[in-house]
Amino acid sequence: MLKLNSILMIILFGACLFGSIPTGMEYKKIKKQLPGTSRSMFKQANTYLKKKQYIHAKKLYDRIIKRQENFYAYWGYAWSEWQLDNNKNARALFYKAFNINDSLYSFLNNYAEFARQIETDWSVIRRIANAMYRCKNNDDALLLILDHVVKPNDEREALKFFKELRKAYPDNPNINVYYAILLCDIGKSEDAVAQVQSVIDIAADPFHLKMIERILANNGYLIDAARVCDNLGRLAKNSAYTYDAWGHLEFKQGHYENAAIYYQKALHFDYSKQILMTLARLYHFYLNDPRKAIYYSKAALQIDRSIADAYFIMAESARKSGNLDKAFRYSISQLELLPEHPHPHYYHGKLLYEKKLYREAIPYLEKAVAISPDVQRYRLVLAKCYGGAGLLNKASQTYKNFLNEPLKDLWTEEEMLREDPPKPK
Repeated sequence: MLKLNSILMIILFGACLFGSIPTGMEYKKIKKQLPGTSRSMFKQANTYLKKKQYIHAKKLYDRIIKRQENFYAYWGYAWSEWQLDNNKNARALFYKAFNINDSLYSFLNNYAEFARQIETDWSVIRRIANAMYRCKNNDDALLLILDHVVKPNDEREALKFFKELRKAYPDNPNINVYYAILLCDIGKSEDAVAQVQSVIDIAADPFHLKMIERILANNGYLIDAARVCDNLGRLAKNSAYTYDAWGHLEFKQGHYENAAIYYQKALHFDYSKQILMTLARLYHFYLNDPRKAIYYSKAALQIDRSIADAYFIMAESARKSGNLDKAFRYSISQLELLPEHPHPHYYHGKLLYEKKLYREAIPYLEKAVAISPDVQRYRLVLAKCYGGAGLLNKASQTYKNFLNEPLKDLWTEEEMLREDPPKPK
């Protein structure tokens, strides 16, 4: 199951802020704030930025700074160095600009995007996020913090940030929501539930309410989750957020047909790959309707050809329908997208094993074992293929007891991807 933070990235992540010139630094917008003696150089530097001639631009910004330190010159210089991949210089220049002006949101947003691209010290991340949240109490600063939670030490730093921010802004529910997402992702689900329970009746943003429903329903607090859905219905009756939340709640209760109805309604307001793939999974894993599973997977692929899960669902749906040739084609597409992931190789090998094409299956299963040598089942199926191909020595070296170890259901792993509804609390 995807972490909540992963889901959040899927929902919120947009294009990076790369381009010829960052928002908020256009010459016409900042002209009156520039010293008269340097305006012509700023104007020329802007022209260079628009033409992506960053080397010429940075030289002008350097000349301006040598005359007199200037926030916009440091920002333009930093941007130019970033575009030229001189990140060490860009880091120092962004920091200097920040020390001069930490209250211009367009700059802070740009600085945050740069911080996402490089390894950045937590003291800097906290300063940027605090400044962003002080300017606008929106989600951007909170998402910046979650983006930097990679290692165990990062979790500690992020927890510290949210605790301090919540004290500073006790009436802002979005802090509780993002704090709860972090807590869920590090295994502190009950603490996360407590965070969102405290803001059920004051949260007024549909997205926040949807995430609150996710946290509550995922942890079995179905009655509280229903309250959230009711609040969403009053706030945004006919919206993707509301239908999505109700769909998720029905799913968590095991009411899969009802869930599909709600998700189909959500599609009318948000025809997105996320909702299409949710429907594809519903029809594949829970409603046993391969035709619809393939339909929604193909619809998602029309939006984004790189959705590996869609090819997997289509391959599995085709296999279950007895069409192994189609399953092979879809499986190959999944392999092309995930060449270094063991399961697509293992899955493709199993399809060949099913047709008793043992020698053709061996390279795929060998790849799966090479990537994940500790997975016993990968080695067992590979040994069975070696045996089927007459390579008995290789078979016994790969899995000593391959003759006596029963394979049981070849497709067990695929069925294990189904989720069980949580116990109500």
